Amino acid sequence: MLLRLLSLTALLASAVVFAEAPKLIISEDFENVAVGDTPKGFVKKGDLGVVDDVSHSGKKSLRIEPATKGGRTLTKTGPELAALGGQFWGRFYFKVKLPSPLPFVPEGKKTASIHTTFVSGKASSPLFNDPIEVRLMGCSTNMTGTYAWMYNVQTAKRGEFGVGAKTRSKYSDEWTLAEWSVDNATQSYHFYINGQEVTDIAVSKGAGKFEGAELPGAYDSLTFGWLNYQAAAGEGFTVWIDDLALSKSRVGPTSAK
Repeated sequence: MLLRLLSLTALLASAVVFAEAPKLIISEDFENVAVGDTPKGFVKKGDLGVVDDVSHSGKKSLRIEPATKGGRTLTKTGPELAALGGQFWGRFYFKVKLPSPLPFVPEGKKTASIHTTFVSGKASSPLFNDPIEVRLMGCSTNMTGTYAWMYNVQTAKRGEFGVGAKTRSKYSDEWTLAEWSVDNATQSYHFYINGQEVTDIAVSKGAGKFEGAELPGAYDSLTFGWLNYQAAAGEGFTVWIDDLALSKSRVGPTSAK
């Protein structure tokens, strides 16, 4: 009887399949980048650079310096984007210096808001074949200092469309995991914060149904960082990013060290 139990245990053990870690097509933890520099293979815009006094894992992260308005970003082009195609997962960790600024209210106005993009991709629309920018991680900050997550697409001549979350969030100076997935074949987009999906901004149109999604089959470039289109009061936002990764399957969290 004992021999039979041992044989069964061995059989079950041999049947266990361990999930392999996803193959990372784009990966940057900033550990091999000199302080003050930005990683090779990315085009820098605005004031940002690697620091060694703040990190999620390892010893370094990317610090986005404050500015009242505009972009402080890294842009990726090249063969890695062809490998990603129109279906992939992405993620990074971010944190924001507190207190975070409020929107700047122009003279003669009583209120204002700030539309910010963290991640975007330039491509051709699968519906109209014209230039579009697909904003895969964005938010809108109001006068309370809270923000709502957004998915939106900016077209060259047809205006802008998208969807915003109904619930609002507060900026945090703790590391936050942001994940997103896109699939051109099913015209679907999903976004997650700390493992929980923000279902308000999910897009799932179905195969060949491009209207309201326009998720492309390939991207010409992908941009990561912070771009606020309207002015922030004071010096602006200071943000840190770490452990950027993109893959054909979900990457998931990375342990802090």
